[in-house]
Amino acid sequence: MESLMIRRAPVVLVLVIAIMFQTSTQICLGRQIPSTGISGRRNDDETSTTQEVLKSYWIHRDHPDSPASAASAYNTSSHSERIAEATRRSLIRADYFSRRVLDASSSENFDSPVQAVGGDYSMAVSVGTPPQQFIATIDTGSDLVWLNCKPCIQCISSAPDSPFDPTLSSSYQEASCTDAACTDFPSTCVDTGACDYTYGYGDGSSTSGVVAYETFTFTALNGSQIPVQQIAFGCGQNESLNGFNGNDGLVGLGQGNFSLPSQLSTDFSDIFSYCLVPFGDTTTNYSTFYFGVPETNISIYTPIVSNTVNPSATYYYVNVTGISVGGVSLDIPADTFDISPTDGSGGIIVDSGTTLNLLTSVPYEAVVGAFESQLNFPTVSNNESSTVCFDTSSSTASTIVPSIVFHLQSVSGAAPVDFELAPENILLPYSETVSCLSIMSIDSGPSIIGNTAQANHEMVFDRVNGQIGWASTTCT
Repeated sequence: MESLMIRRAPVVLVLVIAIMFQTSTQICLGRQIPSTGISGRRNDDETSTTQEVLKSYWIHRDHPDSPASAASAYNTSSHSERIAEATRRSLIRADYFSRRVLDASSSENFDSPVQAVGGDYSMAVSVGTPPQQFIATIDTGSDLVWLNCKPCIQCISSAPDSPFDPTLSSSYQEASCTDAACTDFPSTCVDTGACDYTYGYGDGSSTSGVVAYETFTFTALNGSQIPVQQIAFGCGQNESLNGFNGNDGLVGLGQGNFSLPSQLSTDFSDIFSYCLVPFGDTTTNYSTFYFGVPETNISIYTPIVSNTVNPSATYYYVNVTGISVGGVSLDIPADTFDISPTDGSGGIIVDSGTTLNLLTSVPYEAVVGAFESQLNFPTVSNNESSTVCFDTSSSTASTIVPSIVFHLQSVSGAAPVDFELAPENILLPYSETVSCLSIMSIDSGPSIIGNTAQANHEMVFDRVNGQIGWASTTCT
């Protein structure tokens, strides 16, 4: 258990390869957003297996520099409005995941019965030859890469940049109907031979256009340009996606064939990692992202679990074997977080795009009940947020906040490994005297370990070895 008022001492980031160089920047709408960079060796004339590391920055949607912040309908400087909006987004996203898993036809056709809602973070991307600059939502819960694209029948009205213009790029190439990108993408072929894609949502939102190939360019931290050719993406020409306000498109980090990590895995090691700043710091700090093999001291890993019933559910499932609050193991059935062998429902995933941590009713009630009994702060009614909130006006430097620990399967099959939530992962500031729990209840799984729980952890998604690792650190 840790003190509510005490912050851990800063720790030096262990991803030292990429931070030894000076970061380059790019200008977007008058805002200076750090751009992607790669350190290490890249030589197309050699076959050396020397590892390379890509570094980028993620910007939270509530940060003043984020285009999404300007497009928001709520006050991003108000703690109460931010939590209320995070609650809404998290519940919509959980519903999306649940229905996508259960509805096989939705998984095949990418036609979701719920609202369009993007993730919490964005990053700068450079596409085409010469490169055109964009800001895209980054999302571990998606397998697609798509951008606003000309000729634009209807593009995202609040997008920060002009749509991608294929006529200005010498490397643009539309996919043919016989290409793997067309057969595996959520697409259909038309009489002209073009490969069209459509991703629809039950609220009437959608994105559609053509499947194409382009060169994505990453700016090396030493100033050189690193082009990666033949990245398959959706060139979106007809879009109505309210949930993606303030962004030019989407970069998926899921396990599907056409996510960015999957497509880059032939040039770089199939590993990515990030270090997210706490919720209270997301309006003032950027988070860091690495692609490739980082130098790290992480020794705690859990296996990535496959949903064998519905392989199209390419989320990052893990096996949670139990939960403790304040050092006390909760009485939760052993199969609580199992994936159903009949319909693929249930389970628990690690997701960067969901703000809060979402549990089905049985583990949720056990966690909240134990937490309330140990915290000894009175609960307060809150009409704007569905989370449990507490009157923390009497807190002092000696106030103890019970820890919450997820116990997960170890890669060795020995004793479970622990993913511990510190006070800043558990209680979110609602006002000067009120804090709200970062955990909510949902009707059906998968349950979600969201980005509030992952904050101030170095998270490594080692797709080569099928495992996720973490280490407690300071990400600000």
